[in-house]
Amino acid sequence: MAASRAALFFLVCAISVGAKEVSIARAQARTETHIVVNVALVQIPVTIFDDKGAVATSLQKSDFRLFDDGIEQRILYFERERVPVSFVVLADLSSSMTSKIPFVQEAALSLLDSLKEQEQYRDEYSVLSIGKRSKLLMPFTSDDKDLERRLPLLLTATNESTALFDAIWLGVKTAHRDAANQHRAMIIITDGGDNHSRYNLRETKELLEEADVPVFAVMAGPSFELPQILIPHQRKRNQIPSGGSKTQFPDLPLSTAGQDYIGPAERRGPNNMKALTEVTGGGVFTAREEEDLPRIVRTIGLAVRYRYVLTYKPAHDSNESRQHKVVVQLYPKEKFRGYSLPYYKRTYYSIQ
Repeated sequence: MAASRAALFFLVCAISVGAKEVSIARAQARTETHIVVNVALVQIPVTIFDDKGAVATSLQKSDFRLFDDGIEQRILYFERERVPVSFVVLADLSSSMTSKIPFVQEAALSLLDSLKEQEQYRDEYSVLSIGKRSKLLMPFTSDDKDLERRLPLLLTATNESTALFDAIWLGVKTAHRDAANQHRAMIIITDGGDNHSRYNLRETKELLEEADVPVFAVMAGPSFELPQILIPHQRKRNQIPSGGSKTQFPDLPLSTAGQDYIGPAERRGPNNMKALTEVTGGGVFTAREEEDLPRIVRTIGLAVRYRYVLTYKPAHDSNESRQHKVVVQLYPKEKFRGYSLPYYKRTYYSIQ
């Protein structure tokens, strides 16, 4: 009798423990059930030049206003930091650039990180030629010394026709396939001509809209004429205006020569290159004199390395895949009169 009572007692305990385990398991299952919410954050990298043509410094989150489809957005995160960049350099070596090749060589070399930060940030560079057929002259490398030694030997005139659009396609493919860094940029040194590409302007523009690679073109030649009222006063080359700022960010290990600035007259270019670069968040710069090429390329390189990134969660309801238009402004306008803010991607696609 005692044995049967003991057996019954242990059976009740076992059932009780089992029930508790089932209860705990169910509770755990309830607590581990996640409600998945699609929270899409949009990041907008922004490159800004101040009224002296230097990379803008000391801007705060409160200095920006951001609109998505006309609706002002709350900027959640504001970054201003040095980032490692994978640069793709497209050098035009076609017959129309023959006399300018020495300046193309110097411009490409000027992009190298002279800040002695390679060990920390690991920028890398890939060099492609623009000619009858685009060629990969040098795959991505972080070896500055090797680049300095080999670039003058690689960048030589070809006396060929110009397949600029094809070169852009190869540059995008190279960036996507081989770049080690998350941040990429393409710099095209050219006179803007194209007379031999298989791809056309429309196809190339569509490629760049989806490529997520900002493209900057440096034109080695005269630009189209602007109305006289829009042409700024001439400045002496390589001279900082009175009170001008150096191209540097506060609290960052950046120090450059004071003459590295891009004036308003240089922030424009032929229509085709303007159409191609603007869809990427880049832009066109014009070297009025060949000697200006290295200075402009160097300053663009600094701006890409030290850019602002604005992150927000769209405040509108997005129930279908469609294109959204983004506008970034500096506020108040009076405080930033003369600042240049054209270099950011103005559209993105929401995918449901």
